[in-house]
Amino acid sequence: MNKTIGLLLPRSSEYPSMGFDILAGLKSALALHSSDVFRYVTENIGFGENPMHNYACAEKMILQEDASVIICYSHFLNAEPLYTLATSSGKTFIFLDAGMQMMTVPQHERCFHISLQGVHACSIAGARAAAGNKNVLIATSFYDGGYRGPWGCHESIVNAGGKVCGNYVSGYKTAEFSIEKYLHLLQHSGAEGVAACFSTYLAVLFFGALKEAGASATALPFYCSPFMAEEELMKKCEFPGGSFHAVVPWHSSIVNNKQQLFSAVMKHDHDKDPNIFSLLGWEAALLLCQLQNNGSGSLKGWTYESPRGEVTIHPQTHHTYAPLYYGRIVEDGNGKCAWQYHETIPADPATHIRYLIAEKNFVASGWKNNYFCI
Repeated sequence: MNKTIGLLLPRSSEYPSMGFDILAGLKSALALHSSDVFRYVTENIGFGENPMHNYACAEKMILQEDASVIICYSHFLNAEPLYTLATSSGKTFIFLDAGMQMMTVPQHERCFHISLQGVHACSIAGARAAAGNKNVLIATSFYDGGYRGPWGCHESIVNAGGKVCGNYVSGYKTAEFSIEKYLHLLQHSGAEGVAACFSTYLAVLFFGALKEAGASATALPFYCSPFMAEEELMKKCEFPGGSFHAVVPWHSSIVNNKQQLFSAVMKHDHDKDPNIFSLLGWEAALLLCQLQNNGSGSLKGWTYESPRGEVTIHPQTHHTYAPLYYGRIVEDGNGKCAWQYHETIPADPATHIRYLIAEKNFVASGWKNNYFCI
């Protein structure tokens, strides 16, 4: 196997080291698991919303740099246009993804997706919010509303016997951010719980506004989207009081042997704690080693051990699914937020398919950016 790896890396003002972290995780895991020397060719694809640019970058890597594998951070709707290049070139593509979009075409024999199962986690949050046939208020940001997290919450609330009694969508401009409409719905919708979908600076603003509004704003339990509880983000968020629940794909406090190894290697190699982006790079390396030793056909249905537990590439979707982790968002020693582990939720292939494969009436929003890329 040719040892040149092409990487289409993202840009994010919210997570400026995102591409570096992906590459760091990839390099460290390959150094640990393979004796081969790899050559890395990188291109920055910005927010990833331009399919022609993504295609041209990948094609250049294959034709001019002789890349044998392309690794790309991309949600499904931006990844799918590259399927034709996988067909024509015969190269394997590995996509890294937060899992906040849906699959709209069948799987491709040479394309595989390492997903953090964002919509899947939102569906669990929604179901827990609705337990006991409760009325649930959905609160989301203008940004997050363009992805499928709020849809996952809505579907699971209804399927659990609950009812969506109101929808609040925040603005995106910091100077104009307000939760007045949320507070109105809280008082007049009959809500018994809140399903909240926020990320990036908008989660910081939401937590801050809740704290400023006082105890009445957090009187109901919140069931949060996974990346509202992302570890680096939590350090920026003021804890507003109240009860906050969140299901996440990974956290540094998870205890297992692979996690200990991952943390130690990343600290040794890069003098930095691991995060979800270095995790994606780490898992991409595991797929590369399997690909190198056994070919792309061996990845279909393959199961491997990761810092987030046992991960399987579903043979029908070519997306990974893995355990998820339920916990509470609590106050740390500095008045900020921190996620605290409570329970492991076993990997569930049926729910994976239910909240990944789009139905015939699927309509994509106008948001093209890869998740986190703003």
